[in-house]
Amino acid sequence: MVDMGFEPNVISCNILIDGYCKNRKLDEALLLFEKMNQNGLKPTVVTYSILLRGLYRDGRMKTAQRFLNEMQNSGPSPDEVLYSTILDGLCKNGKIVEAMELLESVEGTGVLPNVEMYTILLHGLYRGGRLEDAIKLFNEIPEKGLVPNVVTYTTRIAGLFHHRMSLEANKLIIQMEENGCLPNSRTYDTVIKGFLEGKEIEKALLFLRRMRERKFVPSDSVVSLLVNTLSTDELKNLELFLSDLVIVEGNTENLKNLRGICAA
Repeated sequence: MVDMGFEPNVISCNILIDGYCKNRKLDEALLLFEKMNQNGLKPTVVTYSILLRGLYRDGRMKTAQRFLNEMQNSGPSPDEVLYSTILDGLCKNGKIVEAMELLESVEGTGVLPNVEMYTILLHGLYRGGRLEDAIKLFNEIPEKGLVPNVVTYTTRIAGLFHHRMSLEANKLIIQMEENGCLPNSRTYDTVIKGFLEGKEIEKALLFLRRMRERKFVPSDSVVSLLVNTLSTDELKNLELFLSDLVIVEGNTENLKNLRGICAA
């Protein structure tokens, strides 16, 4: 950049570090981070968030912790985005206890936990098999003056299906709508997939119909699951609801296959 006559600044360095991280070139990202300090460019909370996200994704936990320690000693104060990044990284690397402890400690730093932080930890708890902790955490959300959003509900629904708790998932869908939070396409995808994988075909098709009534389109992965799970007769009965999907969603291979089965 300097060789081309451009004077680097924090924003341009953040963009480059983000590009390195997304392309899994962590060593180059770390080198650029060090050069920022050497050249008097002070990394911001955005810089740390970008770099930590890349480190967590590659499982480089010790390096991530080193940067966290450095930030706490001489760097910027963490914000909601950075805490969310850390929570997500800890959960994805199996550090659930550490993530729970972090969320508990956030309020003491002057940052108020938000729904996104709770949702991230909720996902980690379900994936880690900590069902009681997940239920407790979900119930804490309104106690903190927060309102679960569609992502929070969908995360919990996915967690319940993951643990073969379809009855509880179905109840939560009803509760979700009663509380004024309408399902989106991701919610319907999650519900349909959960019922299909649990061999509850009628319920899956019921929610597919509701999905189409609300003008949402199932994802390609759900269409693939439909093709691989339902009988030919069951697929033909879906023609009324799915005949327009190739036009709406584009000519994906799974949609072509489904259209061909329905037309056979």
